[in-house]
Amino acid sequence: MKTGALRRADAYAVPSAAAATPPEEIRHTLKGHSGASVVLHTTASHSYVRKTAGDMASNDRLLAQAAKQRDLGRNGIPFPRIFVSGLSETGHAFFDMAYIPGRTVADAVANAASFDVHAILSSVEKMLWLFRSCRGEAIPCEQFRLKIEAIERAAYESSGPDPALSDAILECSARLYGLEWDGIPESPAHGDLTLENIMVAADRRTVFIDCDQPWISSYWLDLGKLFQDCYGHWFLRSLYRSADTTVQLPNAIEKLEKLTTEFRALAEDDEPRISERLPQLAALNLFRALPYTDEPQTASFICERIRRVLDI
Repeated sequence: MKTGALRRADAYAVPSAAAATPPEEIRHTLKGHSGASVVLHTTASHSYVRKTAGDMASNDRLLAQAAKQRDLGRNGIPFPRIFVSGLSETGHAFFDMAYIPGRTVADAVANAASFDVHAILSSVEKMLWLFRSCRGEAIPCEQFRLKIEAIERAAYESSGPDPALSDAILECSARLYGLEWDGIPESPAHGDLTLENIMVAADRRTVFIDCDQPWISSYWLDLGKLFQDCYGHWFLRSLYRSADTTVQLPNAIEKLEKLTTEFRALAEDDEPRISERLPQLAALNLFRALPYTDEPQTASFICERIRRVLDI
């Protein structure tokens, strides 16, 4: 099975009655990423989640995400079922999918809640096995270095008049640029495999959400996303900024360390080359978040975590 073996839908269902607002419908806004809105719609007969592009320039990306989610579901990866996708009356792309009650692994870790670690690991391992079986040629090193340069420019321009932050961005960029980026295979990928995008459903099933169309597609970068959280603590950033971190943050870090040990063992079982690269892959994903934050505190947190991760 080659890289293109996972099918990509090239046609989208045209919304009919599903696009209209049913009577007596209750709406609840959920957390969305990349500017998209995510809304839970509930009626007396059923519930569904609608994801809508934030602007029409994002339409193709959102519809590609819907096609990918369908495709991964057909290949046995647990994602919420998509009922319909298309364009709304305002011309914005959307898709409707099943509502899965539960919580994310990120939320469970941050709040020291219990979950079945082995069920999570089994689901992640199965998905990565599928991607690995479809891997292709190595991605040229130059693509990574060009990306690092582009992120540096964008982050530096948005860093404002803070010379310490500007210097930290340049330092992180130089360290990342100087690393070896050879041998990373192209493959299908989730595209945004963070702990915030792995759910523990109310019935204890593992469900993946929010796959994405990445700048480069590789299951190695999926692992890098996981370790952006495991090593970089990206999903805990609000706790680091909290005025009271005496209990919740240490408890979350302790629970995360146990999960990290399991994920690292999974990576080592796959290929030693990947486990050796986990710090730099995690640091690259942290670095990619810099241009998207306009808060100096968050940018400083990213740079500090990159330093720590690269020193592992």
